[in-house]
Amino acid sequence: MTRLARNTTFLTVATIGQKIVAFVYFALIARIVGVEWTGTYFLALSITTMVGVIADFGLTPVLVRDAAKHPQRERELLGAIFGLKIGLTIVAALVAVMVTHAFDHDALTRQLVYMATIVMALDTVHLTCFGVFRARHRLGIESLGIFVGMVITLVVGVASLLIRPSLPILIIALVAGSSWNVGYVVWHLVRRDVRPWRVTWYWPSVKRLLRIAWPFALAAIFVKIYSTTDALLLEWYLGEAAVGLYAIAYKLTYAFQFFPLAFVAALYPTFSAQIQAKDRDALLKTFEDAFWYMLMLSVPVILGLWAVADVLIPAVYGLEFVGSIQPFRILIFVLFFIFLDFPIGALLNADDRQHVKTFMMGGTMVINVALNVLLIPRFGIIGACIAALVGFAFLFGAGLVAARTSLPYDGAHLIKRGAPIVLSGLVMALTVLLLKSWIGLGGSVVLGAIVYGGGLLATRSLTLTQIKQFVLEWRT
Repeated sequence: MTRLARNTTFLTVATIGQKIVAFVYFALIARIVGVEWTGTYFLALSITTMVGVIADFGLTPVLVRDAAKHPQRERELLGAIFGLKIGLTIVAALVAVMVTHAFDHDALTRQLVYMATIVMALDTVHLTCFGVFRARHRLGIESLGIFVGMVITLVVGVASLLIRPSLPILIIALVAGSSWNVGYVVWHLVRRDVRPWRVTWYWPSVKRLLRIAWPFALAAIFVKIYSTTDALLLEWYLGEAAVGLYAIAYKLTYAFQFFPLAFVAALYPTFSAQIQAKDRDALLKTFEDAFWYMLMLSVPVILGLWAVADVLIPAVYGLEFVGSIQPFRILIFVLFFIFLDFPIGALLNADDRQHVKTFMMGGTMVINVALNVLLIPRFGIIGACIAALVGFAFLFGAGLVAARTSLPYDGAHLIKRGAPIVLSGLVMALTVLLLKSWIGLGGSVVLGAIVYGGGLLATRSLTLTQIKQFVLEWRT
């Protein structure tokens, strides 16, 4: 197995494992603490996640890129970045305090935000330290770290939930997981004679890092603003209970983003090589195949979850969260645009047009925030879901237009190739809707997979030859 394939496998498996553990953990929290406390917990973490981009400020990608190109400058870069991050983390913590006071949150929410800033500070430390090993192509260390950290959080958190449910203890569980990652990665660095605490404040180096990092930071800030505004405004207008119901729809939807990870990790270097070789025919085929793959993957996830939402949410989170069913059935369709945007983003980045993607993210942020402000007071949680759906639709549509400059693809051919996949998914969803009350949730999943697979084969959207080729490539 090549180093790239091995690294991709390590990180993908660890990330999927982490997502599964996190999904189970949040479901337990929701079932045990109820709607309002779930909303308070989700809100506090949303605030600190949002300000966390200030603490990192796009410096980790810069470290990975520059240390990979110039290994001899690794210690200098690490020291300068940690010197910067000390000040940036303080600024991020102050912003978190300002936000929670500006929205006049209650004492419990403020306490959780203050505690969660510790998690934010620890996360920015281990994120940077793991960046050193990414630059060295040693992703196995990070893979083990993030998975074990999530398991530690799960153990401490579940113990609290079973003995005496407490939101502050749930934050302490996060602190425990993040502390493990810091200790674990620092230990590995020290073993390799790297001392991450040796910070430097050499102004020319700091100035250069800030100049390089700001586009990464700006893109991250856009993402965090449009992914956090909804929770803040829902709490402001409707209270923590509304945030709790929205949190279930949000978490359940975005839990399925891990599906394309392995594919996209391999797609970016493939696009880069084909662009470098100026092989337009190969690039076009890869792009069209990527769309086909993402569509084939997203359709059963979206339509299947939509069809069983009224059974799935009460079964996983409890009857108290039936109010999350309708918001989830709207929000789940953002995955259509998110999945199909992966090939577009990979193409733009490979063609050195990442600034275009940043610009589009800025537009998405403006649309999302504006629609949240307009729709949440009138439609509540449904308004937040519509705002997210429209925002991601814009991001996808703008990406399609921008991608034409890098690759003049045939839109009609993409639609013609994708239509049978969508049709197969609709037949699957209709079948599950009609029969789920007779066969239950588990039977619906099995039946849906059979109907969808049969539809793909019947429409020749997927052939037995393609399946055999995929299995052969996976094995090798």
